[in-house]
Amino acid sequence: MYSWLQEATADGAEIVTVNKRLARELRHGYDSAQLARRLRSWHTPRILPWTAWLNSLLDRCVASAQVPLRLHPHAAAVIWERLLRQHAGDRLLAPDNLVRQAQQAWQRVHDWNVQVPELRRYANSDDEHLFATIAMDFRRELASHSWIDHAQLAPLVTGLLEKGDIDAPAKVMHVGFDRLVPSAAQVFLSLTKRGAVVAQAPRIDRNVTVRVVSCTTGDAELRAAGRWTRRLIDGNAAARVAVVCPRLEQNALRAARLIREGLVPGWQCVGVEGETAVNVSFGRRLAEYPLIGIALLWLSWTCRGLATRDVSVLLRTPFAGRSKTDGRCRLEMELRRLPDRNWRPASLALALRGKDQSAEATDWLQRVELVAAMESARGTPESPSVWASRIDQLLQEVGWPGEKALDTSEFQLVNRWRELLNELSRLDIVQPRIDLAEAISRLASLAAETIYQPETEPGAVQLLGTLEAAGLEFDHVWVCHLDAEQWPPPAHPSPLLPRTMQRKLGMPDATPADTLEFARQVLQRVVRCGTDVVLSWPATEHDLELEASPLLAPYSGRNSGEGEDPGWFAAVLKDRNAVSHAVADPAPAIRPGERVMGGAATVQRQVAEPFSAFAYGRLGVKDLQAIEPGLPASTRGNIIHRALHHLLRDKPSSREIVAWTDELDDRIERAIDAALARQLRFADGVLLRLLAIERRRLRVMLRKFLEAETRRQAFTVVSVEESTRYSRHGVDLELRADRIDQLADGTLLIVDYKTGGVKTLLTREGEPKELQLVVYAAAMQEPVGGIVLINVDSREIVYRGAGGSIEWDRVPAELWGQRLGGWKRTVDRAMAALAAGDLRLNTGLTTADSRPLNVLSRAEELKRGR
Repeated sequence: MYSWLQEATADGAEIVTVNKRLARELRHGYDSAQLARRLRSWHTPRILPWTAWLNSLLDRCVASAQVPLRLHPHAAAVIWERLLRQHAGDRLLAPDNLVRQAQQAWQRVHDWNVQVPELRRYANSDDEHLFATIAMDFRRELASHSWIDHAQLAPLVTGLLEKGDIDAPAKVMHVGFDRLVPSAAQVFLSLTKRGAVVAQAPRIDRNVTVRVVSCTTGDAELRAAGRWTRRLIDGNAAARVAVVCPRLEQNALRAARLIREGLVPGWQCVGVEGETAVNVSFGRRLAEYPLIGIALLWLSWTCRGLATRDVSVLLRTPFAGRSKTDGRCRLEMELRRLPDRNWRPASLALALRGKDQSAEATDWLQRVELVAAMESARGTPESPSVWASRIDQLLQEVGWPGEKALDTSEFQLVNRWRELLNELSRLDIVQPRIDLAEAISRLASLAAETIYQPETEPGAVQLLGTLEAAGLEFDHVWVCHLDAEQWPPPAHPSPLLPRTMQRKLGMPDATPADTLEFARQVLQRVVRCGTDVVLSWPATEHDLELEASPLLAPYSGRNSGEGEDPGWFAAVLKDRNAVSHAVADPAPAIRPGERVMGGAATVQRQVAEPFSAFAYGRLGVKDLQAIEPGLPASTRGNIIHRALHHLLRDKPSSREIVAWTDELDDRIERAIDAALARQLRFADGVLLRLLAIERRRLRVMLRKFLEAETRRQAFTVVSVEESTRYSRHGVDLELRADRIDQLADGTLLIVDYKTGGVKTLLTREGEPKELQLVVYAAAMQEPVGGIVLINVDSREIVYRGAGGSIEWDRVPAELWGQRLGGWKRTVDRAMAALAAGDLRLNTGLTTADSRPLNVLSRAEELKRGR
C-alpha cells in the first residue's frame, strides 16, 4: 500500500492530505514499512492535513513578517453571532445554525478568492444582502484587531510566500483532494514560483475487479457486506477491507451494527472484540457521549432547574460521586414519589435530606450543595478562562467522571473535554466578561458542534463515508447504497451566497451538472481505492421500489446477482436447542417472625396470581413509580385520600356532618390545605398553578362527597386509616382500612375510597372483585354489617356495597352472614397457601398485567410453551 510514500519522504517531501484520517493512515503506513525493514528508529516524515500544514507554514515565517493573530473557529463564531444579532435582531430564530451557515459561506468565499465587496454586487435576496453586510463588518472587525480566522489562512500564506516571508519547503506532495479549490491551487502556485516542487500523489494503476450486486433492502445490504468481509478475512487475516457508505454521517452507528450482524454473528455476546470489529470513520457529537452529557447536566444545574427525569439520571449515573449507588437509587425512588417539577439544587437537597442515611446518599447530597453554592455566584461576570477553571473545579467536587477506572475510550473523552475547556478559555480575546450561564451555554454549544471519535484499533473492516475514503488504499472495497435516491447525493449550494456568483465561479453544487459530475468523479476515485470492489444498491426501502444509480452504468456489464444477506443472528437461534427444565426449587413456607408486606393487597394477589403475592409480599419487590409531567393519577389519588382523612379525622356522625352547614367551607379548606401541604412544600411556579386547579377540583368534590354522605342511613365514623394486625396460618399482616363506620344496628361498615373511573365491588356472580375489604372484615372483632367502595370523583360520588344492613345491596339481608362467611373462607385459604410457599403463575393474565414481573417469572415464555 502507498508504494509512492517511501520515495516521496526519502526526497524530503512534505505530504499534505485532504483530512486528518488520511494523514494518520499515511503515518501508520510509513511506520509499518520501516518496521518491516527491521529499522529501530527513523525520522518522522512531515505528513499533515491541509489546515495544520497551513499553520505550520505560518510558524516558519521570518522574524520581520507581520502575521496576524489566528482566531480559533469558536472565537470567530462568537463574533459572527454578535453581528448576526446586531443586524438580524428578532429575525434570528436559530442562531447556532445560522452561524454555522455563515462560517461555511465565509470559508467558500475565501476558497474561491472572492473579494468581500463583490458579495453586495451579486446579492439579490434579503439573506444574501444580510450576509454581504455582515461579512463586511466581520472583515473590518478582524482587521481592526489584526486577527484572521481559518478561512483566511490560505490567502494569507499565499501573500507571505510571494513576499518571501515564509521559509518554503523544497518539495510538497498533496493527496486525496477530489476538488482542489482555487485558494489551495494558488498556495501551490506560489510555492512553485519560489522554486518548490509541487506534485499530486501518483495514482497507482492496479487491476481492479468490479462487481455490481443488488440487495433486497438497505439493512440486508449492510449485513451482506459484513458477511462478505468475514469470508475475506477468514481467507486472509491481513487483508485490508473497507465498506463505503454515502451520507454515513446520518446514521453511522446503525450502519456499523448492521455490518457486525454479518461480520460477527452474535457480536453483542462476545464483548469488546465484537464492538471493535468495525472501525467507523464518523464520530458522534461530543455532547452525545454519556460521560460528557453527565458533565453538562451537572453544569446546567447551576443555571436552571432540572426536571425530575434529569435529576434521576444524576442520581443513578456511575460517572459522578461514589461508585456504589445503592443509597442513591433509594433516594431516586423517594424522588419519584414527589411531583415532577424543575428542581433547583438547594430545594432538592432539602427535599431529600434525611430520606436515606447511607454514606453514598449523604455524600451525593453534599455534592448537590456544592452545585447550589456555585449557583449563587452565577451572576458575577468573569472571563471565560476563569469560568473554565471554576467549571473544572466543580466537576472534580461532584466526583466527575466517577471512581471507577476509565477504559481507553473514556480516558480519551475526558482529555477531549479538557481541551474543550481550553477552547472556552480562548474566548477571552473576543468576549472578556461573561456570566456563568453564558459560559456554560458556550461550553454546551462547543460540545454539541464538536464531532469526536476516540482512537481505536483499525478493526477487521473500516466503515467510511465517500469523502473520508479519499486517498486511502485497500485490498477489498464494498460501496453500498448506490441507488438513484442516494447517489448522486442531494445538492447543497450555499444558501447565503448569490446563486449567480456560485454558478459563475463554479462553486460546489452550483448547478445540477456540477453535482452529477462530482459524484461521478468521487465514485471513480472510490473504485480505485481497492483491487476487488463490490458496488451494491437496495431494491426496496420502506416499501418503496428503488432503481440503481445511473452512475453505475459503466459497470453494468459486471452484474453478479444479489448480495447474500445472512439475516438477523437472533433468528438463527430459533429451535436450535431443546428446552431444559430446571430442578424443582419450591419456595419455603413462611417462617416464624417473617415479615409479609403489602397488607390486604397481598391476599388479593395470592388469589389472582400466587407468584405476584410471593414477589411483592415476601421478596419485597416494589413497582417503580413512573415519572410523569404534572400531577400523576397516583398523586392526585393520594391527595384525595389525605383530604378525606383530614375531613373526617374527628370521627363525626352523619348527624354532626349535617350540622356543619355554617362551618362547611372552612372545614373543606382546612382539609385541602392539609392534603396539598406535601406538594406545596417544594412546588415551583408551574406546579403551583396545577395545584391551584386541583384545589378548585377538590372543593367541588368534597362538597359533593359530604352531600352524598348526608343522604345515607345513620352512621358514625369510628376509625380513619387506623392500623390493625391480622394473623392466620403464620402470616402476620399489617392492615390499614381507609375508614370504618358504625351503623345504626351497631355493626361495622368497612369503607374503601376509589378515585378515577368507577370501580365495581362484585362480579356478575356476586363474588368480590377484590378481597381487600373482606380481609379487613375478617380482622374485625365486632360484627361486620357491610363493605362498600365509595368512588370519589369531581363528576359524581358512587357507592358500590354489599351487606345485610346497608342501602346499596339488593341481596336479602338474611343471606349476608352466609355470603361474608364464604368470602372469609376464601381469604383463609389464600393465607394458608401463601404461608405454604405457593407461587404458581396465572398464565391467563394479559401481557400487560404480567409484564411488571416477567423478568422474574418468565410468564410470557410459559404461555408460549417455551
